[in-house]
This record gives sequence, structure tokens and C-alpha cells, in this order.
Amino acid sequence: MDTHLYPVPSGSLVGITAPADSVQSCIPAPLAKLNVKEKKVWEHVTSALQEVGLIHRTDAMMLMVICRTFVRWVDAEEQLTKLMREKDGNYFVKTPNGYEQPHQIFYVARNLKKELLQWLPEAALTIPSFQKMLGERAQPGQGVLPGMDDPVEMHRRRRVAAGMRSV
Repeated sequence: MDTHLYPVPSGSLVGITAPADSVQSCIPAPLAKLNVKEKKVWEHVTSALQEVGLIHRTDAMMLMVICRTFVRWVDAEEQLTKLMREKDGNYFVKTPNGYEQPHQIFYVARNLKKELLQWLPEAALTIPSFQKMLGERAQPGQGVLPGMDDPVEMHRRRRVAAGMRSV
């Protein structure tokens, strides 16, 4: 008796998928509820990526991180700017011991910006990563292994070939 972990209906074409070129660029649904600012960024980014065919349904998680991080960074920068206006262009504060140090919002903004700049190339949202992706698309056959017809794997390989690391 032949036992399978997963039953396979007879007559099905297991392992046969459409070629990667036929994979439609589609905007994924957000994986969590977005606030108003995040939704605005989501719509802007996803529609821009769809226009050039650089978005896939598997990009939802990465795009959620990017949108939320961007909105939080903008909010932190606004708070830092407000603090600097109140303190005549200075963001340093005195500790209870009398030492001067940057206000905590300075570190929050810095860390969010650093995180954002690490994520943006993953979605081709920087000029160099975008140009790499478009350059690869202009050269048919680049990064495609013979016999590879899994669209998700093809999408991943195109990103890796363009210098984008998997997250």
C-alpha cells in the first residue's frame, strides 16, 4: 500500500506550474490592520511597485514592516523637530546628574531610519536596487535555471540575483 503524507488526487498535475513570466504582479492584502498614515503609505508603495511589475502576493509581510517603520520614523522626526524648535535648534537635554546628552527621541529616529534603510532595498525601493531589478528584467534568461517553474521560487531567485537578500 502506497501511503502519502498528503493525499494527491488522481489525474492532478503535481509540480506543474505556470512559467514565472505568467506570474501576475498583484498587490497583496495587508497582513494586519493599518492606521490611516500606514494605509496611505501602503497604497502609494504597492501601486508604484505594481506599475513596474515588482510586487508579488508574498511581499505583504515585508511591505508591512516597511510601511510601519516609515510612518514611525516620520513621527519620530516630527517630534525631534518640535523639540529642536522649543530648544532653539538643540536636541540635547540635561540628565539629573547634570550631563548633556541627546534626547531619547534622537535615538528612536536614528534607529528607525537605520532599520528602514536596511529594508528598502529588499523591496526595490531605493534607486540602486530598483535599477538592478530593472536591469535584470531587461536581460531575459538571467537568473533563471532550466526546469525551474515554481513562480514563488523564481520570484525569490530574481531578487537574490539582483543583490537583494531574503528576509
